[in-house]
Amino acid sequence: MVAAAVSACVLAGGTSSAASAALAPEEALTYIPFGFVHNQPTSTLVAETLEPLQHYGVGQNLLPLPKLKPDGRLKLNKRELANLHLWVSGTTAYNAEHGTSILAVGSFSGKVKGKSLNLEDPAVRANVVAAAETVVSLGLGGLSLDFEPYPTSRGYLTLLAEIDAMFARRGFAGRLAVAAPASVGRWSPQYMEEITALLGQVDPLFYDSERKTPASYEQWVREGLAYYSAHTAPGTRIIPDLPSYGPNRWHDPTAENLGTATTAIEGALAEGSRVNGAGIYWWWGFYFDEEGEGSYVGAPDRETWLTRTLSVAFTP
Repeated sequence: MVAAAVSACVLAGGTSSAASAALAPEEALTYIPFGFVHNQPTSTLVAETLEPLQHYGVGQNLLPLPKLKPDGRLKLNKRELANLHLWVSGTTAYNAEHGTSILAVGSFSGKVKGKSLNLEDPAVRANVVAAAETVVSLGLGGLSLDFEPYPTSRGYLTLLAEIDAMFARRGFAGRLAVAAPASVGRWSPQYMEEITALLGQVDPLFYDSERKTPASYEQWVREGLAYYSAHTAPGTRIIPDLPSYGPNRWHDPTAENLGTATTAIEGALAEGSRVNGAGIYWWWGFYFDEEGEGSYVGAPDRETWLTRTLSVAFTP
């Protein structure tokens, strides 16, 4: 059923070509559904997911991993290991056949409050680094951390430095990225400068803003991008995640959608902000119409992405 939906959407994907886009595929990302990775995917499903990613010019395919245990361990059962191997081998084969460079990126999640991950504990950090090394050894092309609430401790900085050291030891050239707060102030200028100096990419999450009008949402995005531009290390890519999903109590898709987000990015760039790319949160809402919820998800966002977002003159 999913494979059929993928094929249908590709046929209805629009007229613009991602090949001529200003947005480079390696600077575009999306989060795919957990079930695509963990519910015994087939080689056909992998190929039929990669095909629309190519069509929409998305080069970073974030694969959700199981949430880290409170002690920092990543537990993968035999099925999950086999599925990740399938995604890696399928992506390699697809790239070889189509001349693409789509990356399978491991996306870690974890909670850092209460009795969850204590990043000040060296043993917990060692387990997280070991989990990251496991992901690298599987052949994934990058690593993204999504720890929430967004860490503000010295332990988080130490963890990032320890992962960087592991990458260097293994000769791994993929990016280390983190999901990051969009709102100004959660990370102080100094803390943001320290964090981003340890990263290849930072992904501020510009969704669930509770804004009710396009104008207020656009202003929020522009202000956030200006803050990141001022305090992100020069070599670190700034790739904001943009909303494409159905309504909830934090998200009004008539205000937050790819159209208003693209307008905000254009405004931010005109104001001198540095924006290197864009992400889509998330693939189900963008590609499968969020099962028909709302009028600003699915088809309108796909059209916007093809005709506007891909053509934005992002910062090189």
